Amino acid sequence: MRRPKLKKASKRMTCHRRYKIQKKVREHNRKLRKEAKKRGHKKPKKDLGIPNSAPFKEDVLREAEQRKQRREELKQKQKLDRQKELEKKRKQEANKKEANKAKISEKKSVAGQKAKSSQQLDKNSKKSFCKELRKVMEASDVVLEVLDARDPLGTRCPQVEQLVSQMDGEKKILLVLNKIDLIPKENLEKWLNYLNNEIPTIAFKSAMQLKDKTVQEKKHSKRRGAYIELSRASLCFGAECLLKLLREYSMIKDRLIQIGVVGFPNVGKSSIINSLKEVRACNVGPVRGLTKCIQIVHIDKHIKMLDSPCIVAAPSSSALALALRSNTDTDDENLLDSADAILKHCSKQQIMLHYNIPDYRNSLEFLNLLAQKRGMLKKGGLADAEGAAKLLLLDWTGARVSYYSRPPATWNLSPHLSREVVTAAQQGFNFQDLKEDNKTTIKAVKYPNEASSIVFQSPGFTDGITEDNELLEEGLEQEKMEASEDEEELTEGEEEGSEIESDIEEESNRTANSKTTCKELKSKNADLQNLPIGKELNIEKTGDLGDAYNFNTDYIIKGI
Repeated sequence: MRRPKLKKASKRMTCHRRYKIQKKVREHNRKLRKEAKKRGHKKPKKDLGIPNSAPFKEDVLREAEQRKQRREELKQKQKLDRQKELEKKRKQEANKKEANKAKISEKKSVAGQKAKSSQQLDKNSKKSFCKELRKVMEASDVVLEVLDARDPLGTRCPQVEQLVSQMDGEKKILLVLNKIDLIPKENLEKWLNYLNNEIPTIAFKSAMQLKDKTVQEKKHSKRRGAYIELSRASLCFGAECLLKLLREYSMIKDRLIQIGVVGFPNVGKSSIINSLKEVRACNVGPVRGLTKCIQIVHIDKHIKMLDSPCIVAAPSSSALALALRSNTDTDDENLLDSADAILKHCSKQQIMLHYNIPDYRNSLEFLNLLAQKRGMLKKGGLADAEGAAKLLLLDWTGARVSYYSRPPATWNLSPHLSREVVTAAQQGFNFQDLKEDNKTTIKAVKYPNEASSIVFQSPGFTDGITEDNELLEEGLEQEKMEASEDEEELTEGEEEGSEIESDIEEESNRTANSKTTCKELKSKNADLQNLPIGKELNIEKTGDLGDAYNFNTDYIIKGI
């Protein structure tokens, strides 16, 4: 019985609480209404609409609907316009980002191209050539200095030989007399005897064509079989002699030896390596300075060859040495000078016979005749002398012209070598075997006639640069020379200016002396009244000046 009583009490409590809450809500709403009345805010009145009794009710309703439609259309248009503006802004931002990215990529590409070009320029610079050459000489056990048989003294660098003798490690040096097929046989024998007195010299003829690419094999069928005839340019002579010497030296050292090949441009350094390897391992061409860095070629398990860039000729060398031994092609300004230097060191008659050109008075006339004969003409039918000079240089630096220089009548030790250096260079090599091998190569090679080849006067040793400091010193010397030339021009200009000033002063003195005052005229001519009124000239003064009219001697006498 107790439990239901409790339920009734709980119901009463809930009703009482609900009532209190409702009371509080009503009081709160009253307060809000009072405050609203005080502030003056009233509820918006409801739109009662158009009464049914109003005239033209349907027309008014239509107009109201049309207004609503127009408002909705305007809202939609505004939304579309906003969307379009946002899309434009997004596209502009995207385009800006893409443009910035493109600019950054272009800058990076330009920087990369500049870096590549700077690297290429650095590779072609004289400093890089000197560094690579020094690396080759330091890394090699034996240094092969390649000489052109047509001018052995002109292609010999005393600085390289001196540097090799001063380096540590007991380095050996050998001379390789290349292009022996371009000089007469007697001249070759004389040069071998002359050079072997100082440093062991090997006669060599490199292969112009290579077996793997350019040799043309001609098969002639016979009954018993077939044989191959190779062109004579593809044959190599002296390779067995050189490899024999190097293998003997590697047997003495009992290890693999590194052979550095050095020399001036176009003497045939890379072609010697190719002929020893019997494969086109190094790039070969008539362009000067084609090899720009070290190239390693393994001949066999005993010998490793190191191909090096060319020796840089010193700017203080003669014009002929710079024309033939420079590591870069000569400029258009110096082409005529270099051609003139070559022609001066040769016999005129032999040059005329070789190029089949009539008699000429100077080098410019020779180049014009050569250009006309080879069809090298400019606009208007003028001869291209610069093109002919380039052709002449290519003939003489390449293997097209067979010329030779004669060795000195008496042998004297070179000034850059000593007896100790010569004896150290000759140790470790068998001279008897070397002489016999050179004789076999001399017999095998075909030589030009002495009458058909040109006699050349060698300028002697060509100085080379082996260190960067020498390049800097020579650059400073050139700057000093240019500054001295500028000073001389300035002094000459000052002297000319002083001479002009002195001439002006003399002329002013003459004019001052030529003028006469009225007092002098009164003393000379007492009767001034008899003189005519107007202008008069002093005829005695002006007669000395010739027919020219001198305005300074003109004076006016007014009537007195």
